[in-house]
Amino acid sequence: MTKVTFSSQGGKLLSVDILGHAGYAEEGEDIVCAAVSSAVMLTHALLLDVQGIPIDTLVEDDGAHIRITLPQGGGLLRGQDALKALKLHFTELEQNYSDFLNVMEVYANAED
Repeated sequence: MTKVTFSSQGGKLLSVDILGHAGYAEEGEDIVCAAVSSAVMLTHALLLDVQGIPIDTLVEDDGAHIRITLPQGGGLLRGQDALKALKLHFTELEQNYSDFLNVMEVYANAED
């Protein structure tokens, strides 16, 4: 199962963390994994290459763990629409493939 966690604080999305493989089908045939991967690549390109936001990106375990974190300040505000759209896409995908995709949001404490 792929687990997607969005972190937010004060009503703003801070990051998205994607962990694991969907397991819907064999490698190369997994449409859930393909949908997740494509959406993440599009969001990354939009934030970094199109909007020029200096995001922090972590890729581990041959792509089985990816994290995109928005910077503080103006980049955080400019990146909201991209992360909101990604969250909406993943939430809709989860409705059809809930055995293979779990989407959640965690709320950071303002004092952290």
